[in-house]
Amino acid sequence: MKIVKRIILVVFSIIFFLTLLIIIFRTPDISPEKLLPKYTNAASRFFNIQGMQVHYRDEGPVEDSLPILFIHGTSSSLHTWDSLVVLLPEKRCIRLDLPGFGLTGPHPARNYSPQNTNLIIDEILQHLKVDSCIIAGNSLGGFIAWSYALGYQRAKKMILIDAAGFNSGTKGKNLAFNLAKIPVVNQLLKIVTPRSIVRKSLEQSYGDPTKVTDELVNRYFELNCRTGNRQALLDRFRLPFSGDTNRLKEIQIPALIIWGQKDQLIPYSQADKFEAMLPHNQKIIYPELGHVPMEESPERVAFSIRNWLKQ
Repeated sequence: MKIVKRIILVVFSIIFFLTLLIIIFRTPDISPEKLLPKYTNAASRFFNIQGMQVHYRDEGPVEDSLPILFIHGTSSSLHTWDSLVVLLPEKRCIRLDLPGFGLTGPHPARNYSPQNTNLIIDEILQHLKVDSCIIAGNSLGGFIAWSYALGYQRAKKMILIDAAGFNSGTKGKNLAFNLAKIPVVNQLLKIVTPRSIVRKSLEQSYGDPTKVTDELVNRYFELNCRTGNRQALLDRFRLPFSGDTNRLKEIQIPALIIWGQKDQLIPYSQADKFEAMLPHNQKIIYPELGHVPMEESPERVAFSIRNWLKQ
């Protein structure tokens, strides 16, 4: 009987603690109506597809025959490219909030497969009358980029920035990502999303954590709390972040591989694997940078992209 009483006491203690945690730290959803004025600008557009209003921006000279399509990573948004795009005024730059992220919000059928994501990307390019492009992506966006290059002829060149795709066999050190993979705990993250976790996750994504500003933390926090996005993140974590990397050798278009050596989420050794598999590539490693070089040092990334495009 004593053992049963102890078990009951422990269970009730856990329930009490979790209830108290939810009451104190509950983070309500933020409606898109509240976010739109803050996170859209004159270049923002919305494209109705598969029951979603996909947020995108199309900037730069429309006469550019080979625009760059930028694809962000997990828990990010098209804003991750803000500082880079302004440094490439000679290029037409297209970017979007992927389904489940940013202002686009969740997919009504919860379909976040790479195949469906690439179908959405291709429909947007068709909508914009883009026949040829450079496909560029960071992290999850890099995985989507090379998956798109395998299936669609529209991609003529490719830029991979700390790209996902290979199963590294190591556990990343990003706090938010690891919490999102823990049963029960990840369900709490739909209700409780402390800013401190968002800040810590961003600091672990930068080579120099002191570059993480309050404004950056607020942007990631608020867009991740957009109604439906937290559930979408859990849905995405049920999908693999790796693919059939043996097919990379089929990609015959020129590829630029960029990596931050201080990446704690996807180790920079993965850059060597992409280099070994892609037939036509150039690899650049930044020793001081982390998982999101285009945020941390957009000047260096813009310089590398511009030089590569001149070749």
